[in-house]
Amino acid sequence: RLRPAERRALDEEPALWRREVVRGRQYLTYYHRFVPGNEESSSTVAVRIPAILAFDHLYYLLRLTVAGLCVGLVVYLLGLSVRYWQGRLPAPRVRFRNKVLNAFLVVGIVSMVAVGVVGVRLVTGENERIIERRMHEHLARVEETLALEARPDERLWRVAERMDVDTLATRVGLDLHLYKEGQLVRTSQSRLQREGLVNERLPGTVYHELYDEAYRFVTAEVAVGQFRYRVGYQALVDGEGRPQMVIGVPTLAQQEQLQEEKSRTLAYLFGALLLLVVVVVLTGVVLANALAQPIAQLRQGLEAVGEGRFARTLSVDTRDEIGDLVQTFNLAWREMARQVAHEIKNPLTPMKLSIQHLRRAFERADGPTDSSEFGEVFDRITSTLIEQVEALVRIADEFSTFARLPTRVPEPVDLAEVVEEAASLMEEEATNHDALALDLPDDPLVVEADREELRRLYINLLKNALQAIPDDREGRVRVTARRVSGSDGEAPAVYSEVVDNGTGIPPDVRDKVFEPNFSTKTSGTGLGLAIAQKSIDELGGEIGYETTEGEGTTFWIRLPLAEEEAVEG
Repeated sequence: RLRPAERRALDEEPALWRREVVRGRQYLTYYHRFVPGNEESSSTVAVRIPAILAFDHLYYLLRLTVAGLCVGLVVYLLGLSVRYWQGRLPAPRVRFRNKVLNAFLVVGIVSMVAVGVVGVRLVTGENERIIERRMHEHLARVEETLALEARPDERLWRVAERMDVDTLATRVGLDLHLYKEGQLVRTSQSRLQREGLVNERLPGTVYHELYDEAYRFVTAEVAVGQFRYRVGYQALVDGEGRPQMVIGVPTLAQQEQLQEEKSRTLAYLFGALLLLVVVVVLTGVVLANALAQPIAQLRQGLEAVGEGRFARTLSVDTRDEIGDLVQTFNLAWREMARQVAHEIKNPLTPMKLSIQHLRRAFERADGPTDSSEFGEVFDRITSTLIEQVEALVRIADEFSTFARLPTRVPEPVDLAEVVEEAASLMEEEATNHDALALDLPDDPLVVEADREELRRLYINLLKNALQAIPDDREGRVRVTARRVSGSDGEAPAVYSEVVDNGTGIPPDVRDKVFEPNFSTKTSGTGLGLAIAQKSIDELGGEIGYETTEGEGTTFWIRLPLAEEEAVEG
């Protein structure tokens, strides 16, 4: 009967689609109402088809994925063979990240294959047990029906022998085969028997187990062309336990449903495995990047040192062996720099002393006078040698200072006092007494820094400013410092400038000012400004410059005020 909901819907429209659940399975049902010819009342025809479930999409996706993986594997193997014949295998260089990722991928695929094989075996075994249990229940129902039809003291095999097989099949709702002495005697599938699609004899293994091994229940797989299905056999025995008749219950009609349930289970299994592989690959990508990043940083650091960019140090952000390796790299190249500087300075001291001793010995000698030509040449050469030795000492000192480990001792420091100390030390370098001018406030400008490091920084800036002034120009170097308020939520800071009226910085080298080993001076090391930028950055400040070629340069520094000073302000 039509349900009221469908009846009302068909009153409005003659055709209707409904999704329904029948015996636990979902169907799409099509209802069509029409009026047959010469009749006044209408009739309704309903047609059901299995609904497409999420499992079906998953199953098709799995098939497409497996097909894609197979095609991809073939293409990959072809690519490997082509690379091998081209001499590109084995690869001369394999990235560590790719090795880790490949390891995760292999583990994921091997795990999927292993779990898949075991899962298929389990699913297949469980499916066969379910089929056997169902057939056993079906045959038990047949025996119960025969028992109800049996006369007093009548054996079941005699009931089956005299009872019509079609009637029995209808009562139990199953297709039945009856065998006697291993020969098919009756069947409810007479059409299939006429077409030769039903075996006329019991399979040999079934006959052996029922008649020779005395089993009561046996299942066997039977093939109809390419279609395979299982049949359950139940022996009906006499009073002595010998089989007289055998009832066969084929699962031909239910095989499609059984196969669908098996496919559904396998689809869910392989869908879960596919998801597992995706998770393993994604996890492998994340872990490979995490593991390879410190090694990549180490490689970049080694390349930087090899190229002479000694400012490159690596941050240690891991607490494992890779972090130890990165830290060892930082220690190693800094120790190397100190050792190199030490070995360079060792012979320079006796060289300088020997040249100075030679000059004094020449002055005391009764040889040529200072006005002689040899005396002038001797004085010029020895002076040049002493200057070059001192330049080498400065280079070694700056190189060692740049590479030293961070040993700063931060403390509250008045920036104005540090500037005054640096200026007093550089007065001898100035061409005149008025070359250095200070514009500093009376109130202290307290910053958190290492006093000695900050003084060296200003000494370097003042030295660069004085050396940038040409000989034909009266030099002017001015140092200023003042307190500035923070903007956009920034904390108060100290802003300082070192202004000179030198030659300025040419446009083509302005991007290289803070790079190590770059200098516009023939006697410079190119490490001074790199050291200054490194120090300011580590103090949480900023450093920069503004320049006009031919007019001068202004280097500016911004450092955060110490917390106590900021609070008082």
